Amino acid sequence: MTKMTIPPGPQHPALKEPVNFTLVLEGEQITGSTVNLGYNHRGVEKAAESRTYLQDIYLIERICGICSHSHTTCYMANVEEIAKVELPERAKAIRTLVGELERVHSHLLWLGIAGYEMGYETLFMYTWRDREQVLDCLEFVSGNRVHYGINTIGGVRRDITPEQKAEILKRLSILEERTKYYVKLGTEEATVLARTQNVGKLPHDVAIERSAVGPTARASAVRRYEAPRGEDIHYLKANGTDRAMVYDTKKSKVQVYGWDELRKLGIEHYKKRGVDFSKL
Repeated sequence: MTKMTIPPGPQHPALKEPVNFTLVLEGEQITGSTVNLGYNHRGVEKAAESRTYLQDIYLIERICGICSHSHTTCYMANVEEIAKVELPERAKAIRTLVGELERVHSHLLWLGIAGYEMGYETLFMYTWRDREQVLDCLEFVSGNRVHYGINTIGGVRRDITPEQKAEILKRLSILEERTKYYVKLGTEEATVLARTQNVGKLPHDVAIERSAVGPTARASAVRRYEAPRGEDIHYLKANGTDRAMVYDTKKSKVQVYGWDELRKLGIEHYKKRGVDFSKL
């Protein structure tokens, strides 16, 4: 059968950052692919150098429209650590609340896009309709639906009223029922199963070798273990193996260790901080 090479794009329309694929086809079957990762540089770091810490909050927030709060929360954590600012418990709770609402809307957004890309447009319309429930919550909490501007150095810029709390719980109850429906669709609907089962499988050992994380790693049966918040080491252990991947955020490096060796490292890591490792 004649092979054909085609470049969809220049960028793949489903992806939000520049990536170019060159696909090799035999008939209607894709038999090979070359991926060229693009470079998206908007000069955020350089722009931040000429602004104050407060001004940078709103610059950092615009790195991404889907996860803007996540970016500013990470930025705030660093600024507050440098300034030795202690965050009030209520401010921590509000940051977490906004972050979790943002995560719900992000998951619904990408579930809809996945449905659209597999030719299941009904799923796209359902999830984006339900996503409005979350965006409405974010709007009446912060005044905005995309960039919330909720974070500031040492706390948050807005409180949550009892009325807002009641409305958020009401809308989340609706979404809880809808999510059960989406789980059912994802595990039983013929269109979804035909486009996802046994397609693009990432073997367990390759996931470990390539340092896969998050949902990608979990789908390949790699379990993730995280150190307590604020620590520098993240653990990744594969089911049924004695190997683990360690990502050291200070060195920005991933290394593979035997599990016994990793446990020794963990003991030393916690002992330095006065933690009784036997109780973890």
